Amino acid sequence: MPWYTDFFTDLANTFWRGAVSPSQTTAEIDFVLDVADLPSGAHVLDVPCGSGRHSIELARRGHHVTGLDISAEALTHARGTVSDVQWIHADIQDLGSLGLTTELAICMGNSFGYLDHAANQRFLADLAGVSPTLVVDYGCLAEAILPNPPGEIRLSAGGVDLTAVNSYDVAEARLLIDFTFTQGERTQQATAVQHVYTAGELTRMLVAAGYSQIDRYSDTDRSSFALGSHRLLIVARR
Repeated sequence: MPWYTDFFTDLANTFWRGAVSPSQTTAEIDFVLDVADLPSGAHVLDVPCGSGRHSIELARRGHHVTGLDISAEALTHARGTVSDVQWIHADIQDLGSLGLTTELAICMGNSFGYLDHAANQRFLADLAGVSPTLVVDYGCLAEAILPNPPGEIRLSAGGVDLTAVNSYDVAEARLLIDFTFTQGERTQQATAVQHVYTAGELTRMLVAAGYSQIDRYSDTDRSSFALGSHRLLIVARR
């Protein structure tokens, strides 16, 4: 069973909902709509959508949105926030069997790389089958994390305390993150696993999946991606 199947429960989701400001979501959707050049009322897939912050903002701007996620808690929260989004409770590995067709797909919030390498490649191929344009927001790039090796992080957001202890699996090129979420007497401990790719390797994966034009940015201001950038915003077009 993939690690993410039961990772995103209420403590983890409450933390992430509190950790991201509305202004960050606005900036990310401004970027997405700028690079995608969508017509009004376009169909957009948000996968995985989590608690729906990107889906909700896209719907607010008049687009027809489908949000897909495996976390029942996250989708319950999303449904309680807005009703004019099609929320689908499913694993990202089921995407290819759903028969979806959209004008844009987004994979935001550092949610790529959750699967093993072969499954990550299938996920990209499934996305290429769904949409001619894809935007991926990915923080576990080798160029982003390896110049400054990960250590321990302590944060608080949404009334939840977080401790994250990071280690790097050299043999498998994976970032292993031991999370502890605490809220009062409640505690959740779980390990997240993300595969680490270089920008070049991810580009080759996207080309193999069926995309032909690849643009790379380091932030929503459309600055160029470079060694040491803290994230990669990659835009792929068929």
